[in-house]
This record gives sequence, structure tokens and C-alpha cells, in this order.
Amino acid sequence: MPAQGNGVRPPIFERVRCALRGADHALAPALPLGEALHPVTLAAVLVLAVNDWALKPRLGPSAVTGKLSDLAGLVFAPVVLSAALGVALHLAARMGTRIDPSLSRRRLMVCTLATGAVFAAVKLDPRAAELLARLLSHLGRHAEIMLDRTDLLCLPALAVAVWIGRDELRRVPLGRPAAIHRLGRPAGPALADVRWAGAPAERITALAIAIDRWEVTTVESFLVA
Repeated sequence: MPAQGNGVRPPIFERVRCALRGADHALAPALPLGEALHPVTLAAVLVLAVNDWALKPRLGPSAVTGKLSDLAGLVFAPVVLSAALGVALHLAARMGTRIDPSLSRRRLMVCTLATGAVFAAVKLDPRAAELLARLLSHLGRHAEIMLDRTDLLCLPALAVAVWIGRDELRRVPLGRPAAIHRLGRPAGPALADVRWAGAPAERITALAIAIDRWEVTTVESFLVA
């Protein structure tokens, strides 16, 4: 949630995220990739990088390094995929398409389920594993995927990705008020995802009223960090 109303300075992670994605305004949304810049997402990316580029070359492939890669990947892959889709939709909206690019519960769950399905497929089907390894090699990263049914025990890590997405939604997602204004849709249904994420009800109600009344100055006060 924005900090202006409660007098608390935004934490360093929030200031970094705002610097990377841009400042949000009532009529001009910032880039919708906050979930990919969440501190937990960045920590998972760091763990994967250290594990794959430092631990595996020194210690060699093992059950520990293998599971660590799987856990880190399952944490950040869904939210990075969601952010990539958000940026693509943002560009489409800038070109005139009437579409809301901000994070939603539906997009979060679809990306999470898709990640889980692909992970399970490459751990169980040699053809799927070979296809993914070939795709990664075309992207400049040599990969060798080992079939191991026990890796499916890492799937609960997807719950962390869902938590990251909910945390991003809970803050009253960047871009959502701007998209509502731009598309001319009622605020109530559009903020249902924020309610699902557990944002304070009184803040959601006040924001919805301000959006429906086109009180741009009031909406700005909710967005300023």
C-alpha cells in the first residue's frame, strides 16, 4: 500500500521497484512488472544463479544442487512469466488496444499452473525434457534436464509464487486505477482481485469511489509512494 497516508517511508525494496518500473499516476500506469521485482523473486533468481554458476561447477550435479535449482525456479518462474505478459499487454494498450495490463488473480493463477504443468512434463516425459533443453540452448544457455520423479516434491514451492503475486495485488496494483480510467470500466469489479489479496477494505472502498467519480487528485493520493 502507498505510504503517504500513514506517514511511513517506503522500504528500500519498494523504492527500488518503483525506480525500475516507473512512477504510477491516475491516468498513466507504470510498467506492470512489480511481481518480478519483488524482493523474494529477486532472491530466488540470485539463489538460482549462485547454484548454477558457482555451486554446480564446484560440487558437481547432486540431489541438493538439483533440488535447489528446482525450488528457486518454481518460485520465480510464474511471476516472471506474469510480468512478461503484463509488459506485452502494456505495449498493446499503448498502441490503442483496450486491455488492462495490470496484474490480476486470473493471470497469476494461469501462470502458476502453466509453470507447474511444464515442470511436471519435463520431469516425467523425455521428449518434453529434450524440447525444453533445445529451446534453452537456442536462448544461449546450455541445459541438460534429468528425468527425476522425486523433483515433483518441489512443486509446493509454487505456493511462494502465489504469495508473491498476492502481495503485489494487496498493495493496490500499479496500473489498475489508470487502466480503469482509461477503459472507462466501473472500479468495483475491477478491484475484486485486490480484495481477494487481502488489502484493507476501507482503502479499497475509498479508492473505488474516487475512481468511479473520476476524482483524479484523490486517486493520485493512493498511488504516490
